Formats: sequence, C-alpha cells, structure tokens
Amino acid sequence: MIKTNKQKEIAWVWFVARYKKLGYKSLNQFAIATGFQKSSLSRYFHLQREIPSGTMSALCSVLKVTPNALMKVIGEDWRN
Repeated sequence: MIKTNKQKEIAWVWFVARYKKLGYKSLNQFAIATGFQKSSLSRYFHLQREIPSGTMSALCSVLKVTPNALMKVIGEDWRN
C-alpha cells in the first residue's frame, strides 16, 4: 500500500511525541537507551520500511503501546 505524505507526517509526529512523552529528548537518546538503530526507527516512522514482525513486540514494549495502536499509527490493518 502506498502511503501519502499526510500519513507519513502523522506517523513521524506521533513517534516523536511518544518518545518525548516517555522522557527522551531526541531520537538519538531514544535509540541508544532502547537498543534500536536510529536509521531503522526513522525509516519505520517515515513509513519507508515496514516494521518487521519480530521487532513489533519489542518496539511496542519500549513505546508502551499495544500492537494494535502501533499498527493504526503506521496505517496497517492488523487483521489482514
């Protein structure tokens, strides 16, 4: 599915707001603290790359969201 610029903006803004709400001041700080690659996080939330299924649980855990909530943010229907 092709993502619109609006969808990409919404996903990125949500991600930044989420990690800031959790107390991280920057993407770099979040990446270092959680062990995720900064470039991968950027690609996931700019909707340039799908979040691998094996990464989804860990990412949801550090963001403190449900998989369903994360899937809605990135514009995927988990029921497919």
